[in-house]
Amino acid sequence: MKSAFATLFLLAITLIPLSAQLTFTAYPYLAYSSETRAMAGAFSFVRYDFADPQTGTSPNRISLLGNTIFSQNHQFLLALIPRYEYGAFMIDSSIEFSLWPDTFYGIGNSTDHDISESFTSGNYATETSLRYRLGQSLIASVQMDLGWHELRKTVDAGMLETMELVGKEDARHSGIGASLSFDSSGGSYYPEKGMRFELKQIWYEDALGSDFTWQKHLYDWRIYIPMGKKNVLAFQSDLEQNKGEVPYYRYPELGRRLRAYDSRRFVDKLRISQRIEHRSFPFEEGLAKRLGFVLFAETGQVAPDFQDIALKDWHISVGGGIRFSILPQERLNLRADLGFGKDSINLIINAREVF
Repeated sequence: MKSAFATLFLLAITLIPLSAQLTFTAYPYLAYSSETRAMAGAFSFVRYDFADPQTGTSPNRISLLGNTIFSQNHQFLLALIPRYEYGAFMIDSSIEFSLWPDTFYGIGNSTDHDISESFTSGNYATETSLRYRLGQSLIASVQMDLGWHELRKTVDAGMLETMELVGKEDARHSGIGASLSFDSSGGSYYPEKGMRFELKQIWYEDALGSDFTWQKHLYDWRIYIPMGKKNVLAFQSDLEQNKGEVPYYRYPELGRRLRAYDSRRFVDKLRISQRIEHRSFPFEEGLAKRLGFVLFAETGQVAPDFQDIALKDWHISVGGGIRFSILPQERLNLRADLGFGKDSINLIINAREVF
């Protein structure tokens, strides 16, 4: 592992010329949610823009987003998102390490908020993509998904110990995949027009070093409609379906889409969701121009398989949020969202838009 990081560092300093332009920002923050209670964290962003030696322009860059969290529930998370862009190629990754006391509600779309138990897990996961721009908007990519999971603490004779679940032992997963996407939104942190559509397939196999064998299918469709210079109407429709020997900790989580709910409140092999959000940055002068607002409505459900989706089983989340641009020109934002659902209220603070 150390040699791999050394190689990446040497590659970076070789590819970044002395003329690179540095952008750096960092912000500490405090937050609260029903899932974590009080949280303290720090967000940081660093980027080098460097000129193309042939054109003299600056289309090439390397950047790193970082986020670290420690909560009142003794939850710890370190997340890093490095990205390297060079002409038509882009390499990006998400690296996450967590020691996370959490809540298990069971599996399915009808779990009860009052029937739950605590547990603690340790996780390391990284997903890396190599992307190539085939045209102005068409992008092909290959991905590698690696991770390790350890269940450290459970309730004696509780649901996690007694249910027949794949992945309760210490385990690793390893998969390789491919995707094809269309992106006419400009690829910014805050899309204001255009569309993004992606189809992705990932295979997890013994031959790749995985303890489990399964397949993951995904589609993700996003539309951005400008409403004057200060407002954007954003839509997202997405589906994730897993088939095979899926470890329980890799089940898609509806709370990752419906902001009113804890992330693990509803989990199963399939997740489908639809979201709409109105985004506004109404001010033009001074520090206030960094301040924005959103209103959102979301619906979704989880199920064992596609044929188990039912019209009566949709969950709903509505709410609003505040945005603060740490890079105003690009609208790289810190966000705070308050979501309301059935018997559930949740506050989330993070970096970048949710979609």
